[in-house]
Amino acid sequence: MVKKRTLDLSKVIAATSELIDEQGLAAVTFPNLAKRLGIRSQSLYHYIDNRTQLLSLVGANRIKALNENLKENLVGMAGQEAILKFCDLIRDYLLKDNALAAILYHLNEYERDAEINIELLKVIELGTKLKSDKDEPISVHALVGAVLGYVFFDRSAIFSGESSNERNSNYHQMILRLIKPV
Repeated sequence: MVKKRTLDLSKVIAATSELIDEQGLAAVTFPNLAKRLGIRSQSLYHYIDNRTQLLSLVGANRIKALNENLKENLVGMAGQEAILKFCDLIRDYLLKDNALAAILYHLNEYERDAEINIELLKVIELGTKLKSDKDEPISVHALVGAVLGYVFFDRSAIFSGESSNERNSNYHQMILRLIKPV
C-alpha cells in the first residue's frame, strides 16, 4: 500500500521553527529538516526553492503572529503612549522568540518582495497609524531599527552584567529620546 503524503508547507515551516528554537539558525539545513520530518531532503523542493525562501517564510509566519499581538494590545490607542507600547511589545516578543530574532538579523539577505519583508512592512504601517499629528517627527523606521538593535544587544553576552531593571531603564531612555527629542 502506498503511503499517503501528509506533508505541507505549514508543517515544513513549523518544523523549521522548532529546529531554530532548539538548535539555532545554523542548524537549518535541508538534510536536518528532512530528518526531522522523516523525508528525503529532495522532497523539500516540492514546497520551497531554497533555504533563503524557507527562512523568509518562517520569519513572515512569526511576524504575522507579532502583528496580531500588536493589534490586540494596541486597540484604541494613539500618540506617544501607543508608540511606546508598540516598541515595548515588539521588544518583548523578540526577546521571547529566538527564531524570529535570529532571522531578522539576516534581513538584508531577502529580496524586497520576500514574504518576510511584506509582513514587516505591515508592522511598520501599523506603527505609523499609531502616530498623532503632533507626533510627526517620530520615524517608525527609526523606532523599529532602535528596538531591533537593542534586542540584539539584550540577547548578547556584552551586557549580561546588567540587571533586568537596568536593561529596561536604558531601553526606555533610548526610546523616549526618539519619541521626545530633547
